[in-house]
Amino acid sequence: MPETSVDDYIKNLIKIEVESRLKNLGDQFLGETWTLDEFRKNCCFNKDREWVKLFIFAQFKDEIVLSKPGGWLKPSKGKGSPYGVYAVEARKWMQANRNRIDWNAKLPRG
Repeated sequence: MPETSVDDYIKNLIKIEVESRLKNLGDQFLGETWTLDEFRKNCCFNKDREWVKLFIFAQFKDEIVLSKPGGWLKPSKGKGSPYGVYAVEARKWMQANRNRIDWNAKLPRG
């Protein structure tokens, strides 16, 4: 058997194993939801709650609320109503849009 056939066989086995593990890892998170605090810790460098609400939730509301295609944010309806974040969709959106967010923005004083 030529060496390239063995190499190709091994590469194919590795590819199949990696794809299987990645699929299972992805399935592990399906349906996972986060609170605002979990979202900011996992996706926002632990930025302040108010910073996340202003510079992500408010700024990109038209793209990320659940009523929009691909939306992942259930907004708060006021005091006592928590934010809800669908983790899988939020991760994907944050990865794809990370350069649109002004990570150096400062909260207004006052």
